[in-house]
Amino acid sequence: MARLCWLVLVSATACTASAQPLPVEEFFKRPDYADLRLSPDGRRIAGLVRGSPRDALAVIDVETKKGGRIAHFGDADVLDLRWISNERLVFSAGDAHEAGADADFYGYWAVNADGSQLVQIAPARARLGYLGSDGNGNILVAGRGRGEQFDAFLLDTKTGKRRFLAYETPAPNIVHWLADRRGIVRMAISRNQEIDRLWYRESYTAPWTKIEEAPAGRLSVRPLAFDFDHRTLYVSAYAGQDKAAIYQYDFGKRTVGERIARHLDVDMSELIFSAARRRLLGVAYDADKPGVVWLYEHYARLQQMVDRALPATVNRLSIADQNPKWALVEAHSDKNPVTYYLLDTEKPALQKFASSRPWIKPEATSERKFVRYKARDGLEIPAYLTIPKGSSGKNLPLVVEIHGGPWIPKQTWGFNEHAQFFASRGYAVLQPDFRGTLGYGRRHYEASFGQWGFTMQDDITDGVEWLINEGIVDKSRICLVGASYGGYATLWGLMKTPDLYRCGVAYVALTDIGLYFSFDRWDMGRVLFTESERGRTLIGDPDRDRDKFRSVSPLYQVERLKAPVLLAYGGIDARVPLKHGTRLRSALDRHGKKYEWVVYNDEGHGFQHEKNRFDFYRRVDTFLKQHLNKEVEQRENPTPFVEKGS
Repeated sequence: MARLCWLVLVSATACTASAQPLPVEEFFKRPDYADLRLSPDGRRIAGLVRGSPRDALAVIDVETKKGGRIAHFGDADVLDLRWISNERLVFSAGDAHEAGADADFYGYWAVNADGSQLVQIAPARARLGYLGSDGNGNILVAGRGRGEQFDAFLLDTKTGKRRFLAYETPAPNIVHWLADRRGIVRMAISRNQEIDRLWYRESYTAPWTKIEEAPAGRLSVRPLAFDFDHRTLYVSAYAGQDKAAIYQYDFGKRTVGERIARHLDVDMSELIFSAARRRLLGVAYDADKPGVVWLYEHYARLQQMVDRALPATVNRLSIADQNPKWALVEAHSDKNPVTYYLLDTEKPALQKFASSRPWIKPEATSERKFVRYKARDGLEIPAYLTIPKGSSGKNLPLVVEIHGGPWIPKQTWGFNEHAQFFASRGYAVLQPDFRGTLGYGRRHYEASFGQWGFTMQDDITDGVEWLINEGIVDKSRICLVGASYGGYATLWGLMKTPDLYRCGVAYVALTDIGLYFSFDRWDMGRVLFTESERGRTLIGDPDRDRDKFRSVSPLYQVERLKAPVLLAYGGIDARVPLKHGTRLRSALDRHGKKYEWVVYNDEGHGFQHEKNRFDFYRRVDTFLKQHLNKEVEQRENPTPFVEKGS
């Protein structure tokens, strides 16, 4: 292996910063390239390319740089992709950037690398989990196969035909399957009457054995993958600690064995394997910055070489499994959107391949720092803080962006278009990972149970107070912004602490917790969640906790609102139906509150069409200028806020 200093970076260029902030469209138009992936033999790169109006799948030859689109639709975007052999790919189609409505998912397709033999292999509404590939154009997947039953099956990507892999299931209501490297389903998790059971079998013909049972969500291990010996099982487990680590599983003792990797700050669960080398290569993690613990020394040295050549970015290596001469490097930072490089490991040399957003100039963007602050009960709250470039860093107007979910994976360090957009307008930006956000360990997660509107909301307030006390933020110029659950937290924050905030932007916002439990039956993801005891553990019981829900539901607390609010909804949203907005709007009218209102009739749970997305963020831009750039005295006698839209 060449020494670290030999790595050459080819065709690096510098750009000058723009004196004026970018217009709204430059932040929120889709990237030119996304999700680039190297074929197993290293000969081709597949990826998503921005289209007009829809994103397409393209394949480019690594050596000749020739290629182009191989699959695109007039009414749907290609969403993601996977090489299943050197000649064939599978991908899904739907509305890009969709935040959760099943109506906007259009199924799975397969296609050859030259664009031939395009076949739909699973219909709209089907949701499949990838279990593996047999290398012959077939994939192992998990999904609803026979009625509502969650099955594991082999899917022929040329014909779409299925072959079920576990006709005799160990128990009803399987929620998770795991196959070994030969494609034999060897492990399963069932859930019945809120009890999870972990099942195992030695072979295809061996009987299923129950190896553990526990209350839903409380199994001691989560099976991740078998190794290539078909005996070694890797699991994610807490094992008496607060953060989940990676272990080998001891079937004899029915507990965790050797620990493979752990991180003191975050949970770990992502494994990186090589089929060609028949071994576990590394374990990925996402802490204050993402990274990989390489267990294979050769890859560790390659990582060091790339990091020396690209010191300002986090660099994720994807080495061609069957041809280690070629690797794809995904480089990004808080100030720099993803740039892709080709790494020739034999020379060695890096060559720039594609920029996701070439119009973004890193020298004109702002630093997005990982921070922690204390909540009032002592819990540490992780967050990302962006201070506008060129500002004094003191007495700034603040935008608090609240993520949706709320039980979703943690935010990650890197270029964030929302943070950069707000910072480009002169606002500090706080993006808190309040309790309940996944990835920070068991305590951070479980501290959120039953806390919608209570300690979960206090975590956001405490972050704002921390910034005020540090002198970073002007306490009279603070605005909340959020979508879905984040929209709920925005509205409730304006009502719970009405003197703290100048304004709020809530889009596709849930407005009543009780109403969340009443919805159209075809939104199956929410049916399964809210009708389970798990949903009631996390949120509460809509009958028993009716008064509690109303005490923290914006729909019933409108009279407490003082600040102006911008409300936006999708007319065909399945996750948070429009009635959440219209009922709140009626309540606002009854109490004489001023607001801005807009509905995008052709949108679901998020604004996918560029004309709508651009229109919405232009409104946000104008709204923030109106309310965060005023003198403090004007708050006592604000200019009337005129309702818009219909």
